[in-house]
This record gives sequence, C-alpha cells and structure tokens, in this order.
Amino acid sequence: MPKPVPWDWAAPRMLPFLSGPRFDEPGESLVRAQSPIGPMVEFGVDLGGAFTYVDEQVARRWECSPAQLMERSLQNLEVRAARIDGVQVVSGVMSGRSIRLLRDRPTWATSLLLAPDQLFRLFGDHDQILGTPTSSCLVSLPADTPPLIVADIVVDLERRALRPLWLGAFVLSDRRIRWCDDPSEDDDPDGWTS
Repeated sequence: MPKPVPWDWAAPRMLPFLSGPRFDEPGESLVRAQSPIGPMVEFGVDLGGAFTYVDEQVARRWECSPAQLMERSLQNLEVRAARIDGVQVVSGVMSGRSIRLLRDRPTWATSLLLAPDQLFRLFGDHDQILGTPTSSCLVSLPADTPPLIVADIVVDLERRALRPLWLGAFVLSDRRIRWCDDPSEDDDPDGWTS
C-alpha cells in the first residue's frame, strides 16, 4: 500500500484544473469546487510532470475543505503561470480565422482562466473569445468571431483529444472573463456580449 502524501509536500505542488462534465465511476470521489468564473475545478498534485487528483479521502486526511484547496491551488497557479514565456503562445489559422494557442506545455493551460493577470500578460487584455478543448489547450479567437465558427474550431480540437473538457466558450470583455455556459448569466441574444 502506498504511503499517504503529506500536506506539507503536496500543498506547494497543487494546481486547479477546470473540469468538464464528469461521470464518476463507483468508488471515485474527486474533490470538486466551483471556480470563480463558473465551471467546476478539480485539484491536481504535480508528481513531477504528471498530476494525481485529490479525492475526498485525501482531503479529509489533510483536514482541508474544498475552499482551502482552492485558495492554495490558486496561489500556486499565480506563481507557476508567471513562469510561462510569451513565446509559448503561437499564432495560426483555423477555419479561415486567426487564432492564438497555448498547447501541451503547460499541461494545465486552461487554468490560466483562473489567473487573469497572467492570462492578460500572455494573450492580451483586449476583448476575445477563449476556448478550452482540453486542460492543456487554450485557444483565443477575435471577439467578432461568429459562435458557429468558434464551435467548429473548438470541437475540432476536442475531437482529437483523449479527454476533452466540453466546457463551451469563455468571453473576455472589458477585462472580465465570462463563461458562456454559466446558468447564472442572462442569455445573450447576440451570442457573446453582455
């Protein structure tokens, strides 16, 4: 039986991961919490390039609530995100539209949505649409991209992934990040703006 991971070792290695719809297997009980921008978050501990997720049993052993895990993982995210070099964000064209992409490194690229200052540093703070096909892929499109084109691009990237997030789009407008699937937001007849 593996030794339990102590909190002192795990705490500085923990990061938040956006979580798409999850259908837990029997006996699986990952800790999840509502993120500040809407979707649920799971907590991963970096084991040296691979992450293991925190389950309820481990959180009880650490005597940590989901709120405490969220607070610590967001602090760690700020530090790690500050280390990402801007050259890691690449430009390209998909479906005839300009895109900017952060992919594969880091494996937690979509978590940048939870660290707005670092997101702005890497992608700019101008109005834009952000897609999250997988945890390791964050894509930015111009704000005037029609919703069907955004969906086509994001679904194309999700289709190639082993674990797509299926979260829909996020809109960055006036330095505010809004999740388009958030049921607490009013429906927008124009698709993207509020």
